[in-house]
Amino acid sequence: MEQYVRKLYEVERYHRKLAKILDGQFSVEKEQVQGEIVALQEQLQAVRGQIRELGFVGSVSKEFLDRHSELKGRIDALKLQNEAYLTLLDLQDARKKADNMLKSAITSILVDIEHDVNAKMKEFNDSFYADARKAPRLHFNNYNSYTFETPDDTGTGTNYKGMVLYDLAVLYLTALPAIAHDSLIQKNISDGAIDGIMKIYTGTEKQVFIAFDKQDSYRESTRKILADNSVLKLSDENSELYGESWNKEERE
Repeated sequence: MEQYVRKLYEVERYHRKLAKILDGQFSVEKEQVQGEIVALQEQLQAVRGQIRELGFVGSVSKEFLDRHSELKGRIDALKLQNEAYLTLLDLQDARKKADNMLKSAITSILVDIEHDVNAKMKEFNDSFYADARKAPRLHFNNYNSYTFETPDDTGTGTNYKGMVLYDLAVLYLTALPAIAHDSLIQKNISDGAIDGIMKIYTGTEKQVFIAFDKQDSYRESTRKILADNSVLKLSDENSELYGESWNKEERE
């Protein structure tokens, strides 16, 4: 009998423990449900407030609320699109301003380059002659377009002289370490200009490589500069670059 009573007490204790656990779970779920109810009530109040702002009173149908929610979603989406469009306009305006600034900077740089190169070419050209002669001129039409000419003179010798003066101006004004001129260029330029060009060659510590033909036909000052600075002298009769001329035909 006593053991049955003890069993009953154990069953009762188990029931109480189970009831306590279930009561705790119920309390947690109750709090969650109450939280959801509060959130729904807040949403309901917000919807009612929007309805009042729109001038409606009283109860409304579910269809109306669904339609209202749909329209509000579309309005919000359109607002986001409008904000994105305004941002795009701002970015396009910023890009346009940046492009204009870049073009202005390029124009300013090209103007400076044009001025410096033309001034240096005129300085060199003036040193060739006792009287005033027109120097070659460089003009940038755009960053990818230019003209280069000696005003009122399109002769071959003048064109070659202009090319040499441009090379020398760039050599003197920039970090360019060296230039090279072939004899074909020199032979088309007047003796007086050649004499002046030789002096400009020797006026720089940078490297200048030239090929020169028939130096004996030029002025003494030109011949002296060539003699003082020549590295290799080639001629016929076993003074060719490799000791003999390759274009001679052997006789049988």
